[in-house]
Amino acid sequence: MAAADVLVLGAGIAGLSAAARLAEAGRRALVLEARDRIGGRIHTVIDPELGCPIELGAEFVHGRPAELVELIHRAGLGLVDVPARHQPGPGRASPFPDVRQSLASLVTEAAAPASRDRPVAELLDERRRHAPEALELDAVAQYIESFHAADLTRLGTRSLAQNEAAEDEDGDQPHRVGKGYGELMRRMADMLDPGLVEIRLEAVVSGIRWRPGEARVTWHTPDGKAGDAVAGAAIVTLPLPALQGDGGRGAIEIDPWPAGWRAPLAALHMGAAHHVVLGFDTRWWAPDESDGPVFVHGSGEPFRVWWTALPSRAPLLTGWTGGPRAAALSGRGEGELLRLALDSVASVFGRDRDELRARLRFAYSHDWSADPYAGGAYSYGGVGAIGARAVLARPVRGTLVLAGEAMAEQGRNATVHGALASGRGAAEALLAGGQP
Repeated sequence: MAAADVLVLGAGIAGLSAAARLAEAGRRALVLEARDRIGGRIHTVIDPELGCPIELGAEFVHGRPAELVELIHRAGLGLVDVPARHQPGPGRASPFPDVRQSLASLVTEAAAPASRDRPVAELLDERRRHAPEALELDAVAQYIESFHAADLTRLGTRSLAQNEAAEDEDGDQPHRVGKGYGELMRRMADMLDPGLVEIRLEAVVSGIRWRPGEARVTWHTPDGKAGDAVAGAAIVTLPLPALQGDGGRGAIEIDPWPAGWRAPLAALHMGAAHHVVLGFDTRWWAPDESDGPVFVHGSGEPFRVWWTALPSRAPLLTGWTGGPRAAALSGRGEGELLRLALDSVASVFGRDRDELRARLRFAYSHDWSADPYAGGAYSYGGVGAIGARAVLARPVRGTLVLAGEAMAEQGRNATVHGALASGRGAAEALLAGGQP
């Protein structure tokens, strides 16, 4: 490929979406990716024993977001409906004491024009002082922490309200990509014009030097070889910690630092979430060969939510935790995580841990918080995040523009479809400004 018109940093779905839009306009894009694979926080592995996709990152398509669904169909893939049945573990009370009703009431208050943007924890504390619904509010807090992977002392009330409104609009019925998100990424890359788009893997970006109309990126390979690339503009789709970093492995330096970025970036936060996938000899949770449960909830376990592979009959259980509880698991060794996962699944399902250990055939997990090229699972908005994203979405002097799930507006942050739209939107913003 000839010299690039635009450099795209990151080969996740936002980066590939940006590159695809640039190619549609006849622009040449060089995509630089630190990992040895495309996908970013989409990470699908195929278990050799079962031959089925196992998602270690993004797993579900929530609702039917039009742009993502259209891409899935254009790639020749399909959506698989996931039964949205939630139940407590055997012998437990319902884990949802009026959660939806209490959450809706909380969101209504947070979205009221006269209500100020503040931490969700502050609003919950106020509710607890003035309402006799402590159990319901505790359940709401646990739900928000887990689903949004958020620290409630930092999550903003207006961001929460916007996220909930987006879910209402897109739909909350879960689906899976039939052959896995990883296959979607592979086909998306295959659809790119190789004459206009080059993807360079294992290119760890360390810095950007820029001036209006020129962006120069320095990068290195894992074995220490250095390189640089220059183009008329750069689209940065890297996760939040790369921009907010303190010099860690995934952080990049930008010279000069764009005026107006620092405060808006501080209003966005990277969330912690952790899940582990356990493969067993049989579907012991459905011994009568019925469908069995789908989502099963515990209470205080390290992994307190578990789901099955339905509608697939693969003997898989996925355990999930999010927020501060997940952050506390980061950096634990594989052996300890497996022990905690087995303890959790035994507790939630009311089974003997040693029996489950004997029936275990394999386990998969990925520590996104400890991953130097991620620094967390997905983002959430703090106080002032809605205005912050509007600022960060604008190209700087027609040369630098940010994209990715953290930059997705209208409450679509933390979603694959938000990242997809953000990448395309960043490319369109550059093209509309006459750059590159």
